[in-house]
Amino acid sequence: MKKRFLSIMIIFILILTSCRYSIDIKVHNNDKDEKTQSVDSDKKNNTITAKNLGYELPKPKEFYSANGEYTPLEIEANVPDIKIQSSLSNIENLNQFGNLNDVQKEMIEKNGFVVNPTDSQQLFYIYEANTYNRIPSFITTDSVLQLYHIFYDYTLRQTEVEKLYIELKELNKNMVNILNQKYQDTKNQKDKELVGKTLAYFALCEKLLGEDSSLPDEIKTLVEEDYANVKAESKTLSSITGTDVDYSLFKVRGHYTRSDELKAYFGAMSMYGVVPFILSDSVGKRNEDGAYMSIIATEALEELPKEKGMDLWEDIYTITEFFVGSTNDINPMEFGAIVKAAYGEMPETKDIAGGMDKLYAELDKVGQAKIKNSSIGLCFRFMGQRYIPDSEILSRLSNEKRPFPSGLDVMAVFGSQRAEELLDSLYNPSKEWDGYKKEYNEVKSEFDERSIKDKTGNIYTTWLYSLESLNQRFPEGYPNFMRNKAWESKSLATALGSWAELRHDTILYGAQSSVECGGEEEEPPKVTGYVEPNPEFYNRLIWLTKQTMEGLSQRNGISDSMKEKCENIIELLEFLKKCSIKELKGESLTYEENDTLMTYGGTLEYLSSSIAEAQDWYQIESDTDKNMAQIADIHSANTSGGMGYLEVGVGNAAEIYVAVPIEGKLYLTRGAVFDYFEFIGNERLTDEAWQNMVKRPPKRPLFVEDYMQEEEGEEIITPEVPYSSGC
Repeated sequence: MKKRFLSIMIIFILILTSCRYSIDIKVHNNDKDEKTQSVDSDKKNNTITAKNLGYELPKPKEFYSANGEYTPLEIEANVPDIKIQSSLSNIENLNQFGNLNDVQKEMIEKNGFVVNPTDSQQLFYIYEANTYNRIPSFITTDSVLQLYHIFYDYTLRQTEVEKLYIELKELNKNMVNILNQKYQDTKNQKDKELVGKTLAYFALCEKLLGEDSSLPDEIKTLVEEDYANVKAESKTLSSITGTDVDYSLFKVRGHYTRSDELKAYFGAMSMYGVVPFILSDSVGKRNEDGAYMSIIATEALEELPKEKGMDLWEDIYTITEFFVGSTNDINPMEFGAIVKAAYGEMPETKDIAGGMDKLYAELDKVGQAKIKNSSIGLCFRFMGQRYIPDSEILSRLSNEKRPFPSGLDVMAVFGSQRAEELLDSLYNPSKEWDGYKKEYNEVKSEFDERSIKDKTGNIYTTWLYSLESLNQRFPEGYPNFMRNKAWESKSLATALGSWAELRHDTILYGAQSSVECGGEEEEPPKVTGYVEPNPEFYNRLIWLTKQTMEGLSQRNGISDSMKEKCENIIELLEFLKKCSIKELKGESLTYEENDTLMTYGGTLEYLSSSIAEAQDWYQIESDTDKNMAQIADIHSANTSGGMGYLEVGVGNAAEIYVAVPIEGKLYLTRGAVFDYFEFIGNERLTDEAWQNMVKRPPKRPLFVEDYMQEEEGEEIITPEVPYSSGC
């Protein structure tokens, strides 16, 4: 019997993954004030760190240390230029696709491909249907981006449940205990009030974690008042900090709806990241109460035994920094250095007020956050949400005149010429805001100056860097279907769909801007598939996956079982890169390579299921997780019509039909791609609500008309003898 590529690997992994793994991690979490979703594009900001203050702060491990800095590929493409003839008459296997309607055929003749929606809940279902129906597959970049998303999301959530949630409860309990004692010991009435509010802040976290502490009645009252705000998801003044808070950010979303532990973790981390201690407002006016509470919280953290305080904080911070990035606002490590510079050491409670002038002299040296609330100058967050470059772009390219930006703004700044054209032709933001183009050019110029090292500082930014490779314009030598505006729009939708999944996976941390097979082996069809030929993309995703595995290993954050899965993803990506390079050079794929493409859907389902610790996709416990449709609110604005939220997401799988050149002839292939949505809603959506909505989805972005026939086609014609891979 013939042995297929990857078959031994799959059997081996099936054995390995029969045992659950446990994660031992050090992580860092980050939540951010919704106010960072508001926009102040008239003011530029500096990164809010203490690195330019001369303070000695712990340095994070470099993200790229394991495999060195990324080096782009140099590929010379030489694909034969075969034109599609009228009525698709020179497509060799057209008779396999009697399901296509006239509009779809016209779009294939014009652009070389067409996309249309389906009700498939995962991309790999389309590929598995291809295998069964002997249809040659078009292996898309979307399919491996979806696989990486599943790996990233499950790794993160298991880290949160099995490590961070436990450490967070311990850390917060320790903070409540030490602050409760400090409250009892403080005699001065003004000092006692501020220590009490700081205690109430952590006591509310305790309540959100489902824990309870013995507290003075006046502290319980503060906690209950703000807890009511959390439950009401209102936008109102915090009784604890005295600051405006958008409590709708506490609405559990993303993967955090999947278990009680994740819900509790989301709530407490939202408190750490959303509710600020304001140090000064946007015009520099002091808020000394906020500064006082920041000192009390930092002092309490440092007074705890290291293993009960700062070690736990750093555990949580370190890995979440690796996943998403550094905090957008001043955190306890930075603030501790600033306070010691002002006071000489951490001051006693009674001495805090006397050193405020020196403290603010030090704070004057600190730049404001890149993603900020227009009313806040500087603020302290115990575990603030992270700076992410796309939120800075959305923030700077929106204001009261243009309250809602678009994902196209992000992709245009990241180098997509097609996104820039679509903004001008379809959206025309300058009509709303005459200063848009000037601001866009400034933002674009700043981001163009970033080096590869700047773009690859953590998993989040490297994921974005991988997406940049989708938005290039392909020169002669690449297949015809890749050299037109319709393909550029399709690739833009792929990048946006993956970006939406990235925002979904990191919704808690990123600062917002305001195979079923069996039977006997048989001879596969002659033409079995074609890989979307973008070697640079696969190379970047390989590098990102290696960095993810190595970086988490350095931080004791990945099990041997998950390492095996990660290595299998890398092996698959290496295989796709190799195939795409051969295609661009005009070389034929081997029998084994074609055979692997034929069973691609089964490989995708197996890898996806094993990451989710299920033997097959149908055994996943969460119905929500079984469905790829996911949503994330990424920006908010208060307009005359009330609060609105910019939602980005992916729906069910869409199918793509592509005419590809193989050995001097054209063949029609079928693959799976993202169905991207972007719209303004009046509430923050959960995945569950979105999966119900997507049954009758909202209007898609206008640019999908370039490549999509929105009427669903007929079912693929099943041959008299379907194919059984026998794997």
